Amino acid sequence: MGKSYFLSDKDLPLNDLWNVWFQHDGAPPHKVSSVQQYIRVTFQQQVIGYGGCVEWPPRSLDLNPLDFFLWGYIKQRVYATPAPTLQELRNRITDACASVSHAMLYKVQREVQSRVQMCIVAEGHHFDHDR
Repeated sequence: MGKSYFLSDKDLPLNDLWNVWFQHDGAPPHKVSSVQQYIRVTFQQQVIGYGGCVEWPPRSLDLNPLDFFLWGYIKQRVYATPAPTLQELRNRITDACASVSHAMLYKVQREVQSRVQMCIVAEGHHFDHDR
């Protein structure tokens, strides 16, 4: 045990925590040595992307629901108006994450499946995913 996760035991059953992977997008803040050390200690061999044991293919972000859905949704809710305090910003982020419904996640899952199918048809080459 002894591992530190952002998730609490209440969020996921313990056996699921062992299946958590960190997907590293190569953002400069994630390359800081202290961050890299935390990622290595916390996720060990379960890192996808920069410095991980599984490389993230270049130009493949269209298949990533964090990029095509979650970050835009969260930013839209959090930054609708300027946050007056750091605590208010934290509250907005927490509230925005909590507002993601099962129905939304189902739609995102369907979109991932659709995009993967388009990628297969395009044999891994560029494809238009806008509808």
